[in-house]
Amino acid sequence: MTTTIRPQLKLTKEENDGQSTHACECGAGIGRVSKGLLLPIGITQCDLVEPSPRLLKAAPEYLDDEYSARCRYFCQGLQEFEPKENYYDIIWIQWVVIYLTDEDFIDFLKRCAKGVTKNGVIVIKDNTCEDEAFIVDRSDSSVTRSHSYLLAIIELAGLRVVYQTVQEDFPNSIFPVPIIALEPKL
Repeated sequence: MTTTIRPQLKLTKEENDGQSTHACECGAGIGRVSKGLLLPIGITQCDLVEPSPRLLKAAPEYLDDEYSARCRYFCQGLQEFEPKENYYDIIWIQWVVIYLTDEDFIDFLKRCAKGVTKNGVIVIKDNTCEDEAFIVDRSDSSVTRSHSYLLAIIELAGLRVVYQTVQEDFPNSIFPVPIIALEPKL
């Protein structure tokens, strides 16, 4: 993946005329996306939002001193998370929306739309199912939505797709994993 999702999205401080850049990893766990993608491309500050205190407590050590100094940690669910308005250049949401109800998911995306900068982007990477509208897994209380169902939620939240692809090189036995970049509709 390149450092820009769209030509006008400037993620590094150098690309952004010396201004700080901000990212948010939602459903961060120990910060794998922050460490493997967001911080290495030059994001100035990254906020990790994770409801598990155990995972969030492990994040600074996993990120190491260089990266953890550029991070802030928020122990809360996405249902409660209020991004600061017009603040984030990128909000990355990975493998966590399956735990939100449709209503909470739509409300969360609406708050994210207010939280991204003018040229900011929201990225969703999550499992989708193919043959049903959704599949409920009672063992972990998750809902895997179809791609079209996911797009309908995005539409209801007032967002539009600016780029999408599917994660490659995954075993055929697991759900397809689209990566969808979004921006607020004007």
